[in-house]
Amino acid sequence: ARGYFHSQDGEWDANGQALWIMERFCTMTNHKPKASWWRAIKRGARWIAKKRLAESSGLPHAGLLPAGFSAEHLGPNDYYYWDDFWSIAGLQAATSLSRLSDNKLRQEFKNEAHSLQKAVDFSLATAATRLGRPAMPAAPMRRLDAGAIGSLAMGYPLQLCPADDPRLIDTTHFLLDNCLVQGGFFQDMIHSGINPYLTLHLAQVLLRADDPRFMQLMTTVADLASPTGQWPEAIHPRTHGGCMGDGQHVWAAAEWVMMVRHCFVREEGHHLILCQGITNQWLKDNTVLEFGPAPTSFGSITITISTDENQIKVSWFADWHSSPSSIELRLPNFQPVVISSDQTMVIFSRASR
Repeated sequence: ARGYFHSQDGEWDANGQALWIMERFCTMTNHKPKASWWRAIKRGARWIAKKRLAESSGLPHAGLLPAGFSAEHLGPNDYYYWDDFWSIAGLQAATSLSRLSDNKLRQEFKNEAHSLQKAVDFSLATAATRLGRPAMPAAPMRRLDAGAIGSLAMGYPLQLCPADDPRLIDTTHFLLDNCLVQGGFFQDMIHSGINPYLTLHLAQVLLRADDPRFMQLMTTVADLASPTGQWPEAIHPRTHGGCMGDGQHVWAAAEWVMMVRHCFVREEGHHLILCQGITNQWLKDNTVLEFGPAPTSFGSITITISTDENQIKVSWFADWHSSPSSIELRLPNFQPVVISSDQTMVIFSRASR
């Protein structure tokens, strides 16, 4: 009745996540929200607004969500930015959904999302002054540690900032420099092991920023897979077996699927990016790669890449329900190509690299 999507007491990220996935479902399937969803959307968004702390205190956590244990691998109760980023995304999702039925609600949720973003930006600026660098800690008064992995949510999957936002990039650099064990992200709080899905969060941020190091992380995760193609929630660095959580962790498997998807196709706001993560090792002579049909925010697409010693041919078939603002083909080692709406193929000469 209060509008709280209750998972566990003390977790404040659920409402934003629920609203975000509702909007993603509606966008990718080209369906309006079911009539029965509107009450949950309205109450869920307003719960976020009511749950926020007072903005007038001037403290580093002013206007944020209360202290809680958040994504549970971040540490003891604190004012985690993870909760705030998901809440902003949830309010933005409610804004987008409300445009279909109620402009007054749409403006209410838009204003609330802006207010929370402003509070987060103020808090992050305070943290940057304290730390002497723009990297985002897990919480306003926290040192930089492995918990900062939660703050990557601002870039992946939520895209609340550009790919080259200095705060996001510096956080990524800190984690790469200080928190890798055997090439994978090691979460040393609570989960205490090499974490496959958090390693892939790092890889996603790097891929979006056109940083080729994403493939090193992706390869590490692939090498850590079990014989059945699964991953435990955390991996012991000596035995390479599971050391906490689920033995076959669904989140890890889902992140692997998303990682492969984004190598072939990913959304960047209202734009579509093709083949950004296709690397040379996948493009040997006489190779055919095919991905799809895969749903996107604009409709379904199937991508085929075929190679010989002279050229690489990228072709696609799409069934759009709404047109992306632009489509860009970013095959690594070649100049990006902006694709016209009537194109279905691009041929790259190996000699032109």
